[in-house]
Amino acid sequence: MKRFAVLGHPIGHSFSPVMHTASFNAIEFEGEYTRRDVPPERLQEALLELAEAGFCGVNLTIPHKQLALPMMDELTPEAQRLGAVNTVRFKDGKMYGHNTDGPGFLAAVRASLDFTPKGNTAAVVGCGGAGRAVALSLAHGGAAWLGVMDVDASRARLLVDEIVATTATCAEIIPVERLREAHLVAQCSPSGLAIMPEPAVPASAFQMSQVLYDIVIPPGSSETPTMRTYREAGGRRCANGIRMLVEQGALSFEFWTDGIAADRAAMFAAVEREVSSHA
Repeated sequence: MKRFAVLGHPIGHSFSPVMHTASFNAIEFEGEYTRRDVPPERLQEALLELAEAGFCGVNLTIPHKQLALPMMDELTPEAQRLGAVNTVRFKDGKMYGHNTDGPGFLAAVRASLDFTPKGNTAAVVGCGGAGRAVALSLAHGGAAWLGVMDVDASRARLLVDEIVATTATCAEIIPVERLREAHLVAQCSPSGLAIMPEPAVPASAFQMSQVLYDIVIPPGSSETPTMRTYREAGGRRCANGIRMLVEQGALSFEFWTDGIAADRAAMFAAVEREVSSHA
């Protein structure tokens, strides 16, 4: 039995166990995936304990993704580029850090909205941990122009400076009025979660030809508040964060197992069922 887990603080909200279990069953993989509440001051100790206990790997969520970076023995180029780790593999006495958030986002917008960044324009609302990964992935994916919005001006400025310094993408901090210039809007703020139930931007910020990807997974509903305001503006192509969760999870599993393909359809269906049960 191969063992995996997701570590976070808090962690009770995580859909990862039900998602991975559904895939394990579908592909007849002998695995177990659990969740563990680990406060940040215990992260390194917990990782060493799990490695010693024979776990194959773990996922990391808030607040561990950046904390884990210096704890790794080796980092993949993706983890180095994004400056965060969401996937750890235990192998040969070492901890290998990887990040599937950015690739998972790009796979999600391609599958859900038929969007690829190369030569296109995009805007990212909220540039915390997830938003930073999304923005950097869009830039490294070849976006021609990237607008960034965040309540923390210094955080937004650091992200824009990094994108300009490391990619060919034209990036700038934008006011809400300029959101309409983007082909893709990526909603990466906490809007839609219990702590922030209001939409990230008003309906007037959108225009009909845009596509919207909201990385939030709304409990009990298929639409986030921002998705509803987008539809009020006449928008027709949007998606919530389930597909991104599935894609990053599947890529984590493939990293742990040297390329065994996860069953993405089983994972997606399992998360949808779980979300609807939280209505």
